[in-house]
Amino acid sequence: MADQKPEKRERRSQKDRSESMQRKVLDATLRCIGERGYIGVSLQDIADAAGVSRGAITHHYSSKIELTSSAIQHFVHWRYEKVHRAFEGKTDLDLRGRLDVLWGEFQEIFPIMFELIVALRSDKELLALYKRSAKTRIEEVITGYDEFFPELSGLRVPGVVIAVMAAFYRGVYIESVSRDPAYIEEMKQVFQDMLMKYLALDDRQPGAAA
Repeated sequence: MADQKPEKRERRSQKDRSESMQRKVLDATLRCIGERGYIGVSLQDIADAAGVSRGAITHHYSSKIELTSSAIQHFVHWRYEKVHRAFEGKTDLDLRGRLDVLWGEFQEIFPIMFELIVALRSDKELLALYKRSAKTRIEEVITGYDEFFPELSGLRVPGVVIAVMAAFYRGVYIESVSRDPAYIEEMKQVFQDMLMKYLALDDRQPGAAA
């Protein structure tokens, strides 16, 4: 059409650009720590991975410790969003199917989680800063899958069962480093069978015949 003016592209505010850059940096921090470990990563490494200058990082975070503390808090939300996306459109999966989805996500999530826990344990200054500034508890770094397993909500100890599931997959990941894939698959199957048996027993009414 004649004389039609091109649409104006909505300009992002300075706040939006700053928040987007910080998220990019925090995502890159998690990736770098997961790949190289906390000790082996520098601010320059993170800047390169994020595609920003080192100065852009130090404008918001004065040190690697401060950046890592923020990244650990970001990890709780990053992990939840990642797992949530993995479960989208899969609400009809049975418990075994959802456990398989969780295992698939653990293979990317756990290396990062492991390195963050090691960093908190090995760097007392980082741990102290995290405890002072974190809006989330350290426990939330390794828990928080309740929403994806609603059938466990009726159990007497749902939080414990879900924590056991998560602990099992963390252990399986470590085993997978040196074990044959077929053996890992067998471990998963045995665990799922045990979990199914436990859930069936838990559903019995008090006094029911064994």
